[in-house]
Amino acid sequence: MDANTTVWLVKPEPPHRADDVAAMRRAIEQDGTREGTLAADCLGAARASGLSGEETYLFLAYEALLRLEETHQRHIYLNDTPHADAQTYEPHAVSRFAEQVGREVGRLVRRVADLVVRTERVAAAHFTRTPVGRG
Repeated sequence: MDANTTVWLVKPEPPHRADDVAAMRRAIEQDGTREGTLAADCLGAARASGLSGEETYLFLAYEALLRLEETHQRHIYLNDTPHADAQTYEPHAVSRFAEQVGREVGRLVRRVADLVVRTERVAAAHFTRTPVGRG
């Protein structure tokens, strides 16, 4: 019996207004108050290390991507066990899929880093009352 699962992902859209960035920051901070969450662990470690705001959110993004990759690898491992009812994958297909995942993770890391830089610029402009992109 073959089973196919299709997952439709919504394309991430960068925030267009400072209010959107502030809402994301509040959501992360709120999640950071719940003990044992990824946000709480990362925010605590970042603050203990004295990381800047940009470094904190880059660290948070990096840790989230690492955990996502670990989960993905665990899923592949569990599906490759002899007792699994999963399909048998061709080695070249697994390799091709791993390359695609690697490219997507790299692209996501670059987008997150870009978003962090933009967020810090918006925050700096807000606090110094300097228009964004002008100095």
